[in-house]
Amino acid sequence: MKIAIDIKSVLILTVAFILFTAIGTVSHEYGHIIVAESVGYKTTLHYRSMNYDSGELNDKHLEIYNHNRTEIENGTDFKKKSEYESGVEKLKFDGFLVTIGGPFQTTFTGVAGLLILLFRRKKIGEYGLNLLDWLAVFLSLFWLREFFNLVMSVVSEIIFPNGSYFGGDEQNISYYLNLWEGTISIILGIAGLAISLFVIFKIVPNRLRLTFILSGLLGGIIGFILWMNILGPIVLP
Repeated sequence: MKIAIDIKSVLILTVAFILFTAIGTVSHEYGHIIVAESVGYKTTLHYRSMNYDSGELNDKHLEIYNHNRTEIENGTDFKKKSEYESGVEKLKFDGFLVTIGGPFQTTFTGVAGLLILLFRRKKIGEYGLNLLDWLAVFLSLFWLREFFNLVMSVVSEIIFPNGSYFGGDEQNISYYLNLWEGTISIILGIAGLAISLFVIFKIVPNRLRLTFILSGLLGGIIGFILWMNILGPIVLP
C-alpha cells in the first residue's frame, strides 16, 4: 500500500496534537493537585507547575526545631522529639504522594486510552477509527510524556552537565523509594516508548501513519512552544 502525506489530515492532526500538548501538561499538574488537596493542602495551578501550601505544618515543625536545634543536631532526646519526627515524616510522605500524583494521572490516562483501543481493536480493523477511537489514541499517547522526559533529561545532561541524567517527578520518586535515581524514569520511559510504538504501528492506519507521525512532531513542537512560552504564561501565570 502506498504511504503518502495527507495535507488535510496533517492540519487536523497537528491542531489535535497542539491541543493535547497543553491538555496533557495541565492535566498532569491536576494530578498533583488532586492528591495535595486530598491530604489537606491548599493548591495553586500554574501553566507548567503547581504549588501546595504546607505552611502551617512547616511553621510548627520549624518552631520545634528552633527551640531544640542543639538536641536535634546531636541526636539527643527532647520533649517534643516524637512530634517533631512525626512531622518530618508527614511532610516527606505527603510530598511523595503529591509527587506521584502527576505521573499517575499521566500514565493512568494513557492506560485508559490503550484499554479502549485494545477493546475496540477488532472493530477498528473492520471499520476504521471513529471519533472515540481517535480520542483514545491521543489519550494513550499521554505515555509519550514519560519517554519525552527521559530523553530530554539525558540530552540536557549531555549538553548542560549538572551531575545527573535524570530529573523531575520520576527521579524524586526513585529517591523516596531508595532506588537508583534513574529507576522510575527508565521504567516509565521504556513503557511509554513501547505503548506509543504499539499505538502508532498497530492502531493508526497504515495510510495515515506517516501523516500521523509528521503531525505529532509538528503539533508537539508547536504546542510546547505555544503553551510554555506564549499562551500558558498568560492563561495560567
